[in-house]
Amino acid sequence: MKRMNQDRAGSDDFQFIQLIEFLHDRNPEVRRLAVHGLLPYTAANHPSRSILNNLPTAENSSGDLKPGSIKPGIIEDLKRLSEDQHMTAHDAFSALINLSDTAPVVEQLNDPDFLSVIFFTIIDHDSLLADLACMLLSNLTKLDSIVNLCLSSTIPPHTSHPTINQDESLSARLKKSTSPLMDLLIELFARGDRKQINPHANFDFLASVWANLSASPKGRDYLVGVSHSSTVTSEAPLFQLSPFTEHPSLIRRGGVISAIKNCCFATEVHDQLLSPTGFNLLPAILLPLMGPEALDDPEEQDEFPVECQLLGPDKRRETDPNLRLILVESLILLATYPFQREIMRKKKVYRIVQILHLDETSENVQESIERLVNLLMRDESEQGTKQIHELDDEDQLVEV
Repeated sequence: MKRMNQDRAGSDDFQFIQLIEFLHDRNPEVRRLAVHGLLPYTAANHPSRSILNNLPTAENSSGDLKPGSIKPGIIEDLKRLSEDQHMTAHDAFSALINLSDTAPVVEQLNDPDFLSVIFFTIIDHDSLLADLACMLLSNLTKLDSIVNLCLSSTIPPHTSHPTINQDESLSARLKKSTSPLMDLLIELFARGDRKQINPHANFDFLASVWANLSASPKGRDYLVGVSHSSTVTSEAPLFQLSPFTEHPSLIRRGGVISAIKNCCFATEVHDQLLSPTGFNLLPAILLPLMGPEALDDPEEQDEFPVECQLLGPDKRRETDPNLRLILVESLILLATYPFQREIMRKKKVYRIVQILHLDETSENVQESIERLVNLLMRDESEQGTKQIHELDDEDQLVEV
């Protein structure tokens, strides 16, 4: 039986290798069948996926590829097939999404021409593959050089891809001038979540792109829309992201919540992040942490942020403990300086997280709440105006 299983595995591997040869066949139907047959092998848990990697075989014994990389011919075939007929392109994108779960493959896909294919697939309002392109971009933006390319890319006027032409303002902008790519993606994300712009896409996976961007200082600078000496404007991308912290889609709200936390590492803009005339982030952070609990003193909630008052019995707090943790850690970051801590005290943040603590089941979240409470309840007269330093290296908050 063991020998039979080995023979079957060997036969499967042989068929797999044969499929690869047909990815660049001249016949479009052959290419479609080849990439469709290849797709299951690209899943992370498929036993034959290792054949795609840089194994110490005679074919690649020169060691030109990094461990975990995919043989270049396969990557090039899949990149070309992403511009093929719809079903072929669908499976090519899906295969690249699967394969780009490792850093070496992401580096192999760091190709400006191919990234342009991804960008145009996303912004084409008729694209059937926009969400797949968003998923692939979310994998690729884990690489700093791709983040930098995204931030510097523009879409030229009179592009051959009819972009968002239902929206007159966006369409006019595209026809008249070069548009920053990221600004277009922000608008697609903010206004296309219910398929209002592209009937085939909701752009939820762009949230993971914002999370990845915000892990770098340049990405944070873009999202908050300010330099260290300028003021916040309503055009800043973070304004358009913050309303989605309670969105039904876990992917969308999770990426936005992660981006918000990462932006909180920019201590130089904490004033703007908390100010009611700035980003006013407290409601976006607190609302997912609040439930339907009624207060013993109804007047107490009058001191909450206005958006956090009169929530009603149907209010539900965030169900994912990892996201609750990220939200509480965002508050800890915003409590770095005494001035911001005083704002949070006036808005009764302590009372809101105290209620959360009573209902919390995650030990990690409970510990973070207690840490936040210690910051908010500290005696400022003993500490002066010094910045809070995190406790130990292992306790440091990190970008997500």
